Amino acid sequence: MESLLATPTLIIFIAIALFLGGAVKGMVGVGLPLVVISLLGSLLDPRLAVALVAMPVIVSNVWQSVRSGILFSAMRRFWPLILAFSLSTWLGARILVSMDPSVMLGLLGTMVVLFSLLGLLQPDFRLSTRQERLAGPGVGIVAGVFNGVSTVNGPPLAIYLVSLGLEKEAFIGSYGLIALCGSFPLLVSYMSVGLLGPTELAVSTIAVAPAIAGVAVGERMRHRINPTSFRLMLLVVLVALGLNLIRRGLL
Repeated sequence: MESLLATPTLIIFIAIALFLGGAVKGMVGVGLPLVVISLLGSLLDPRLAVALVAMPVIVSNVWQSVRSGILFSAMRRFWPLILAFSLSTWLGARILVSMDPSVMLGLLGTMVVLFSLLGLLQPDFRLSTRQERLAGPGVGIVAGVFNGVSTVNGPPLAIYLVSLGLEKEAFIGSYGLIALCGSFPLLVSYMSVGLLGPTELAVSTIAVAPAIAGVAVGERMRHRINPTSFRLMLLVVLVALGLNLIRRGLL
């Protein structure tokens, strides 16, 4: 894995990036892989950065979903989305090894910015129960493909969950469960296409420590935020992440 990440300075920078990504995830529930990959994109091969965050993504989503206390109720509500998300993750992983994902990242970023701005400008926008059932599998497919291509699944899933009007902790727990269910096919897919070998897996496992430390710090901050401020912060973070996706797609 790039000479085991080359230098002590680079290793420290990677640890800081993982901590910051974990802190963002702890605060708003999403953003760990996107923050880390964005920060490391100019220093590491993008595929290497994607492999690096594989285990932190899995462990942080286990942490998030189990601690929410709504694991089984969320599974009953979102199983059609979860099924579509998990299956389409396999497709995305295969796309990753055969194409430049920059176009897809740019399209995803545009979608994220537009829908997040809609949420900011029309805060009362909600999907009905019928619309929720119809939209869920489609959202799962889109998020799964991007999950496989780049581990970035948070923005489309977050936009969907925000549109359901979930309260803060229900949002965090539901996203954690959905993302967790997509993490395992992602891991197996990356191993099967040669992206995540024994060395990469070992380094990715070590990377869990700074990421979870960041999640714990972010959680403490989240508990001090009221629901209205949380929703506003989440949408602002999504706009920022979406703009960064567009930047990555253009460069």
